[in-house]
Order: sequence, then C-alpha cells, then structure tokens
Amino acid sequence: MLACAMAGSPRRPPNVLLVMSDQHHAGIMGCAGDRVALTPNLDRLAGEGTRFRNAYCTYPLCAPSRMSFMTGRHPHELGLFDNEGHLGSDIPTFAHAFLSAGYDAVLSGRMHFVGPDQRHGYRDRIVGDVAESAYSGAGLRLDRTLGDLADTPGMGLAGVIKSGPGRTGYHAYDEAVTRATVRWLSERGGGEHDRPFLLTVGYVAPHCPFVSPAGDFRAHRDRIGYADLPPPDDHLHPVNAAKRRRWRIDPPPPRDAQWRSRVAYYGLCTFLDRQVGTILTALAESGLREHTIVVYCSDHGEMLGEHGMWWKSTFYDGASRVPLIVSWPGHVPTGQVRAENVSLLDLGPTLLDLCGVDALPGASGASFRGLLTGDDTSWKNTSWKNTAIAEHAERGSPVACRMVRSGGWKLNYYHGLPPELFQMQEDPGETTDLAGSRRHRDVERRLTDLALLDWNPDEIAARMQRRSEELSLIGTWERTARPPEPDPPWFSGTLENRVDTDVTGLLLDNPSGPGDHRRLRP
Repeated sequence: MLACAMAGSPRRPPNVLLVMSDQHHAGIMGCAGDRVALTPNLDRLAGEGTRFRNAYCTYPLCAPSRMSFMTGRHPHELGLFDNEGHLGSDIPTFAHAFLSAGYDAVLSGRMHFVGPDQRHGYRDRIVGDVAESAYSGAGLRLDRTLGDLADTPGMGLAGVIKSGPGRTGYHAYDEAVTRATVRWLSERGGGEHDRPFLLTVGYVAPHCPFVSPAGDFRAHRDRIGYADLPPPDDHLHPVNAAKRRRWRIDPPPPRDAQWRSRVAYYGLCTFLDRQVGTILTALAESGLREHTIVVYCSDHGEMLGEHGMWWKSTFYDGASRVPLIVSWPGHVPTGQVRAENVSLLDLGPTLLDLCGVDALPGASGASFRGLLTGDDTSWKNTSWKNTAIAEHAERGSPVACRMVRSGGWKLNYYHGLPPELFQMQEDPGETTDLAGSRRHRDVERRLTDLALLDWNPDEIAARMQRRSEELSLIGTWERTARPPEPDPPWFSGTLENRVDTDVTGLLLDNPSGPGDHRRLRP
C-alpha cells in the first residue's frame, strides 16, 4: 500500500500521466532518427526524459497486448489470444493497485476492454471506448466511426487501396479524447486535491485505415517517394507467407496505393503527435508537470509494407517493437536513450515501483526502475534479464508462435516449423536468418529453451481451435441480439468520412509523380 511504501518520506507521491496510442511504428518519430517524421511534441518529451530503443509488446495485436500490459501477465497466462477475449474482472490491473493505494485512477479514451467491465480498476472513465469495442463483433458498429470505410476489410488489399487524405471518425474520437483530457487537467490544476492521480489517455491513431487529415498528408507527400517504399521480401517464413496470402496482399498492392498509405500513416503520426502536444501543454499550464511522471507508448507497431507485410500480427520489429518514453523532472535523466530490452509487461510494475505502490500479485513483469534512474547496480542484482517475450496464435492456424528478444538476439519460434534467428545489432532489418547455423547453435538452443519455458504450444493450438467454434456462436448471438454498449457511446451522430483515393488528383501540382519527390535522408 502507498502509505506503507512512502512512510517516513516527506515527498508527495508523483502523479502519472500515461498516454497509449494504437499501432505506432517505433521508428517513425524524429527522436528515433526518422528525418521524415514530423513529431515535435514526442521529440521534446524524449528530450525531457528517457527513450527505450528496444521496447516490445507481448502480443502484436491490440486487445491481448493491452490486457497483458494492464495486468503484467503474459497473454497465455490470461488465456487471451485475440481481440474478442474478455479479461476477468477478478484479475488485478495496475489501475486496481494505484486506486487501492490512494490514487485517483482515471481513464480517458481507448483501452480495448471487451465485455461489460469497461473500467478494470479505474474509478472514472471520462471518455468511453471507440464504438464496437465492448463486444466481440467488431463489424457491428464500425459505421458510426468509419462511415464509407466501414466495409473495408481490416486486413486485405482494400485496406491499402482506400488510403489518402480525408476524415474518419477515428480522428473525431481522438480529438474528443484530447478535449476531455485537457478539461480534466485544467480542473485538476485549479483545485486542491490530497490524492495523486493516475490518468491514462488512450488514442486510436495512428491505427489504420490509412487516412490522415489533409493538412498532415500534404505535409509529408513531398518528403516520401516511391524509392522510399520498402523492398519486397520473397523469402518470408512460411507462417508469414501464409499470412500475406490470407490477407490478400500477395501479390503486393499497387505502388501508388503503397505510397499513399505510407504518406497517410506518417500524417497520422503527426496528427497523434499534435494530440499529445495539446495535453502536455495542458499539463504544464495546470501547474502539475513537475510532480508528474509522463509516459508515452503504443500497444504494438505497424509493418507499413516492411517485408511486404501490413498491419501487425508478426514478430518483425515493425509490428512487435513499440515506442516507449518516460519523463519525470528531477528523477529521470533527460535525453537518455537505453538500448536494453524492455517489455510492456514490465511497464506497470515499473510505475508502481516508482510511485512506492505495492507490486501486483501474480504479475510476471519486473520493474526496470534502475534503468530509468541510472542505478544499474540495483536492477542487475534483481530478476531483470534484459529479455522481452511476445507470443501469437491465430484462429484457423495450428501454429502457436513465440518470440524471444534477449541481448542482441531475436528468436522467432514457430511450433512444428523451423525458427528464425536474427542478430539485431548487425541486422536490424531482419533480413539474414541465422537459424540452423552451426556457428549459432548454442544461441538458438538457449533462446528456444526460453521460448518454451512455462509455455505449451500444443495446448494453445487446441485452445485456438475451440475458440473458433465459440466465437462462431457468439457472433451469431451478437448479430441477432444486437446488445447495447455497457457505457454510453462517445458519439451517436453521423460523420462525414470521405477519402480522396484518386492519385492523379493528389499529384496535380507535381505531374512527375511521387517517384521524383525529394526525400530527406538521415
């Protein structure tokens, strides 16, 4: 409990402002070395704190990643492997821990909770989740936020073809989250409060569809050309090659669609950065900044054409590595970049540790407080292993998969199939598979043992088969019953969601086309 942890300390426990986006590629920030990305607010936050270069999610898919993050437990420990899984209300999250220790625990926006419990430890929720998230049938209510994009498959060629400048309900949702958060911070700063707060802010951006506000699209169109598109990859692991076929992106989308999607995604990152900047300004104006730990992260990444793949659900760094920035004036070094492997699994335990709150019971994650404060001796003498683990299982596929990033190595384990092994410092693009090499036999064996530790791939494959049958029935029930949302929807009106996908119209002021656009090189 907080009272015990902070006994004898004259300092008030810090507030926590935790901002989580959705599907942000860890490399697409100026502070990460991308000279095309326009992310001044995230860059400034990184300059005011510590950025982790090798932070990973535990599952490259929204809901399992987020529930693992909230509980500090691996997805297989929770039994959650898809976006339809319900986290039990009797499983503690770090929100439960903070509130029980005397904090106000407030959620503003997205967290992808599924089912009637839309709080999971937060006392207040000032903006509900984006429509369709409470129940498992994502297609039922998408028309409220995506308009004429609602019929676009979440994965498939149309998801890249329907790209460009425009307006979606996701933009309106994120702007609503920003307004509510700014209002909350203003009111908090203007009053007297004895309790510190945990304020979690959830954004949808830069999640697909690849549609960005027109101004943000224009800001990037001359900075990205056809030559900047990732090269094709004809040597994919069979599991990923099967995904490309199943998602209808093999053969790859037309290059003009790939270019539009890439420009729009960069635009969405700038749109997101603007939202983050607005709430950071509100935090400063409220007078609360000096006493607040600020964290920015995302639930997983975005492949954006790397290895010929899009979206998520792979172990390549584009999808499994996430941005992570932590700032706390006077306590966390400024401008620091850490190369150690950390995981979203560890973020909750770390924040509890920083704030003097008792650890979560049952959590598998470990605090990396020493990496933040610079006291490396402390973490080297604990259970910290400089290792991040992710997993993935897919309905309709018999292959359960697990990733281990340990030191400079990454192993992707595919049950019943050959693994992949990459030396990430020498091969950050993951183009040279070293699995099966006699020279690296010991590394492969050690990481395989780590992948299989306390993890049963046969059991998970059987669970996924049963899950397909369960969700088939639930989907039929949902289409028949059309259950109401447990909380009032954030928006019940109609939105104009128009996307200009005519590449000719996009290039009227540059007849030579995007292939001749100037690109800023690192």
